[in-house]
Amino acid sequence: MKKKIVIVGGGNAGSVIANLLAEKLDVTVIEPNDYHVYQPGLVDYMIGYVNREKIIKPINVLLKPSVRLVKARARKIIPEDRAVITEDEKKYEADYLVIATGGENKALFNIRGYHTLAEGDNIREIINSPKGKNFVIGSLPGVIKCPAAPWEISFLLKSKYPEANVTILIPAKQPPPIQLPISTLFSKIASSLGIKILKGFVIGEVNYDSKTIISTEGEKTNFDNLIIDTPIMTTFPDLADNSGLIPVDKHTLLHSDGVFVVGDANNTPTPKTGAAAHLQAETVVNNILAEVEGNRSKELYRGDAMCALYTSRREGALVWLNYDRSKVLGPSTIYRYMKEMFINLYWSSLNGSIDVLLKPMISAIGRGK
Repeated sequence: MKKKIVIVGGGNAGSVIANLLAEKLDVTVIEPNDYHVYQPGLVDYMIGYVNREKIIKPINVLLKPSVRLVKARARKIIPEDRAVITEDEKKYEADYLVIATGGENKALFNIRGYHTLAEGDNIREIINSPKGKNFVIGSLPGVIKCPAAPWEISFLLKSKYPEANVTILIPAKQPPPIQLPISTLFSKIASSLGIKILKGFVIGEVNYDSKTIISTEGEKTNFDNLIIDTPIMTTFPDLADNSGLIPVDKHTLLHSDGVFVVGDANNTPTPKTGAAAHLQAETVVNNILAEVEGNRSKELYRGDAMCALYTSRREGALVWLNYDRSKVLGPSTIYRYMKEMFINLYWSSLNGSIDVLLKPMISAIGRGK
């Protein structure tokens, strides 16, 4: 009899795990939504580079036929039983449990981020019909889904509206050492584009009547159009640590015996990118099969993450990092092309069909100087 696995969440990591284990285990995916959103593509959508059909697909067509898809919302996780209780009070138990629910943006200052399709619609309207020339982009302190995204949006807004006043708010006065190469390049690009950078600006108050933001230290800046990302938290707060996310061993991604947490939902100290979620998913798959089949060695996840992003209308950059170090390549037209192309490749990546290219490429970038 096949071992059973229940995966809570049918997004990036959840789909990869389900599809790679579909022929090996009895796989159930619990997911309340009908559509899978390619979240890195929301930037393209918000700016107006692509339409929504380019970044969404029905979840049921992305999973292999042998995967059982349960359209329901998980209400409670019981790690010691490797069990999930859904909102309709059904209980699903398995030999392995994977939490791949992503992270939910905290609602602060009447701001909810820009990582759902509905939020992307709102930002797209702001960008394509701005109410004035003052754009303020940034984030609040805490774990956000993509630390590079506010920079990327700022670069694209300045390219789209050269006469606009674009200000980026960075909560940290100094980046952590591992992010220094990235921060240095992005700051240089922002300065060359005439983007104002306010480092150490922690939002303390947003006054929508006067269109003023006041920092916790009393610094003020005005806005006509506001695009701010908020920290994320798990939808299962009873499992969370002080970060608001679910604690795991950062190398095995185990929360407890037989219970894995992958992607945005876990507290690993690596950016919450699609590549990180994908590589974490592969680690989990390998290590489950090492136990089930016994014909392979277990692997450790070392914090690898990578993303391509836009730096202007014509160029892009490539960011790579792991738990120990980081690097950034570009700007170059090559990396902008890479960013554009991955919108098409992403859907194939969910069934592991590009892994023969993805993992060696990430490894090669990490080895280079």
